[in-house]
Amino acid sequence: MILRRNFISLAKKFHASQDGGVAMIFALSFIAIITVVGLGFDYSRALSLQAALNVATDAAALAAARDPDVDADNLQARAEAFFTANTQDLPFGNNFVLIAQALPLGGGVKVDVTAQIDTTLMAIAGVKKFDVSASSEAVYSTSKIELALVLDNTGSMGNYGKIQTLRAASHDMVDLLMPDGGASENVKIGVVPFDIGVNVGVGFAMADWMDAPDGTWEGCVGPRAPNHDVSDSNPITTKIPPIYGDQTSCNIPSILPLSVDASALHAKIEDMQAVGWTYIPEGLAWGWRVLSSKLPFQEGVPPDDEDWQKVLVLMTDGANTVQWSWPGGVPEAQTSASSWSGNSKTATLCDAIKAKDILIYTVAFQVNSSTTRQMLEDCATDPGNYFDAQNNAALESAFAKIGGDINNLRLSK
Repeated sequence: MILRRNFISLAKKFHASQDGGVAMIFALSFIAIITVVGLGFDYSRALSLQAALNVATDAAALAAARDPDVDADNLQARAEAFFTANTQDLPFGNNFVLIAQALPLGGGVKVDVTAQIDTTLMAIAGVKKFDVSASSEAVYSTSKIELALVLDNTGSMGNYGKIQTLRAASHDMVDLLMPDGGASENVKIGVVPFDIGVNVGVGFAMADWMDAPDGTWEGCVGPRAPNHDVSDSNPITTKIPPIYGDQTSCNIPSILPLSVDASALHAKIEDMQAVGWTYIPEGLAWGWRVLSSKLPFQEGVPPDDEDWQKVLVLMTDGANTVQWSWPGGVPEAQTSASSWSGNSKTATLCDAIKAKDILIYTVAFQVNSSTTRQMLEDCATDPGNYFDAQNNAALESAFAKIGGDINNLRLSK
């Protein structure tokens, strides 16, 4: 208001003056004032547009790089869609041009954007537009990943297409982490199907860490004696017990240790089927052992190798319905939730695994038990690593989100 009153007063003085020199000075001063004021106002608007473009290009680059459905053919269209979603409410700016391109060697995504903003007061001085631009790259971290997929293959997974959905979601995660479809130097993945135990494969019948199976053994093992069942201790002294057909049908596929072969991973995932009852601790224990550099599987790098991040993804659709009694290692069905020792052993294992700097994601798949859901949330490294998937679509979404997180993207520019 003060500026307006001063301007009106100056105009009145100009009108009252009969001096042509004053008129000329006023005209020149007026243009200068308008130019300075206009420059500040329009430059402020351009800075606002610049800030909005930076946010939108960052979001478009990151989203396109994380999206498992983006490929060379649809990258441009998907990046434009992500960008538009973040700029549709801008009050000014026009002539947006976006160029998206994949970085060399599958390293990420680059998004460049140019735009214009129409000036207001600056147009009086002949400057009608400002050009504004932004650029962003979402690049994959140089961190290397060792991942254990600990996947529930129990009988309840045979209902409502759940095992088929698990296969599809697992295939998609492998494709996301190994996009070239072949061996990868930076990602190793192991698959640990479980029910009341796991199948290590009959090829280990004579291994030093096995407790003498006989000829009827099909490869399945149960927990070691307490408290070795919740640790990664040396199995040579406290050996791993075989289990037989009278204890479990042993129809789950054998464990695939850490592998860089995408084809082998897809084949193992496709072999998964729904059989048996549920004992989550054994799946967790073998997920840990797959990631370990110790016996029985030794494909994992030593824990002090800072170039590698170890990750465990646990997916289950039910509560612990079995406990193992000792001595003798006999599985028993549970009828009372309060007596399920499997829950306490699950918690012990989760804490021990996280203490080794292994990142844990957990997925509850159509789990009705609030106790089990809470147990799985507590198991995850943090609450954001826990997913409550109440239907098949939610499971696939959870796996896609986890795969994106594991890619460990960061914005470099």
